[in-house]
Amino acid sequence: APGERPCPSETCAERAGRRMAGGTGAQAGKLAQHLVVKLMRGTAGKQKLHLATLKTLKLNKAGRQVVVPNTPSVRGKLEQVSHLVSIKTLEQHNQELAGERERLRVREPIVVRHQTGG
Repeated sequence: APGERPCPSETCAERAGRRMAGGTGAQAGKLAQHLVVKLMRGTAGKQKLHLATLKTLKLNKAGRQVVVPNTPSVRGKLEQVSHLVSIKTLEQHNQELAGERERLRVREPIVVRHQTGG
């Protein structure tokens, strides 16, 4: 976070993982094990270095998603193409999927009984 003073016992990798996981306070020490990365923008006209990075992440078309381990090397790759991708923790992704499933679940039909007025 801006203006955040790094803890001397905390490594750069731990800080970066916490930032990507969106954790603060009690969650700060806990790193996400995996990240879900989605290619949000197309690759036409992009730098060769960025295209190569996306290829190593197996993101070759806009809208594709991959689950990657939360390691310093992968975070470096993601930082390089951060303007092209969206990054979420696996927990956040699963919560969104559960919410979407709940929204789309089959519900009881609404039954309207009209009175016959004779």
